[in-house]
Amino acid sequence: MQPKGYILCFGVIAVFGCAVEICYLFLLSDYAIIPFWGHRKTGVVLFWAPPTGPLPPEGMKLGGQCVITYDREQLRRADVVVFHHSSIAPKDLPWKHFRRSEQLFVWWTSDSPGKVKHDLGLSLAELRGFDNGFFNWTMTYLHDADVVRSYGYRGDLLNDVTKGKSAVDDIISQKKQVAMWMTNQCNGSQLAMMRESYVKELQESGLKLNVYGDCLGSHNTAHPSEQEMKSHKFYLAFEDAFHCREYITEKFWDNALRNDMVPVVWGPIKDDVLSVAPLDSFIHTDDFDSPAKLAEYLQFLDKNDDKYRKYFRWREDETMTDEKMIFELKEKYPDIEAQQRSANLCQKEMKNTGYKVILSIVDEFFVRNKLECSEYT
Repeated sequence: MQPKGYILCFGVIAVFGCAVEICYLFLLSDYAIIPFWGHRKTGVVLFWAPPTGPLPPEGMKLGGQCVITYDREQLRRADVVVFHHSSIAPKDLPWKHFRRSEQLFVWWTSDSPGKVKHDLGLSLAELRGFDNGFFNWTMTYLHDADVVRSYGYRGDLLNDVTKGKSAVDDIISQKKQVAMWMTNQCNGSQLAMMRESYVKELQESGLKLNVYGDCLGSHNTAHPSEQEMKSHKFYLAFEDAFHCREYITEKFWDNALRNDMVPVVWGPIKDDVLSVAPLDSFIHTDDFDSPAKLAEYLQFLDKNDDKYRKYFRWREDETMTDEKMIFELKEKYPDIEAQQRSANLCQKEMKNTGYKVILSIVDEFFVRNKLECSEYT
């Protein structure tokens, strides 16, 4: 469990004319009392058990002032220890390793609550073993995480894409096909069946849809080229989660917007998308009574370039900045809290002078979601 810190004060001395209380902080754990005399930050970020897949190389600089390591021998030097959700297990408790009082333990996930529970193989009751302060910070895609690590950010997109009227003219001129969808997630789960059922109704209502992957009887498993993707007007950004808070993935940011397609969004709550997306850049299924109504609207846009073009107005203004767009978003949607750029892990840690604990990861990440977020995964 999280060691408790005790401050023992021994007296008062004068320093530069000011009275300063002399205190020593002791860290009490089940295994040792570790005194803290004032730790100089090293900038070392230790990933305790990172997920499988491509990883940044050992020693890579993170945010300029920090360095990444996977070497557990660096535990005593590390300012931050990051635990990916897939690495959490009851065997880690009680914590048998070194831990300083000011050392930050960070819970990290980029996945939806349903995916996290599946990966963990733990019940929420078992996960509560990490309650009451094992973790200090969360690092997730949620806007109120201690460190926000989302799949995309409006300001970054604005900086990366070409802007101006001629740029949008060029985008429109490349459009030869109506809509596309890429997925291999047709595993028979309730969520997958909901998603496929919606897409089938779009097709049955006359929407010309190219499917990439092995779902809906498609055998077109090759990843389409960038040119092929950009020839489509719409991309079905249908998530693998339903009504999970702020879970908006690369389907929206990379597959659609960065490939000059208008995302058609299913899964995320609309207000969550409004808070992060470029203004008037997407279509949400919740705005339509049925898949048939949505298909009718998409076919209308396909035949009306001027109406379709309005979804690229955010790119027509060459002077558009993140700050300017946030202002416009607040004017049009005063009840929406526009997400703003946040500090990365290194920036936040190097400036950190306070102490915080996460009382419950279960409450922080799972309980706060809508019920259907868990029901349909």
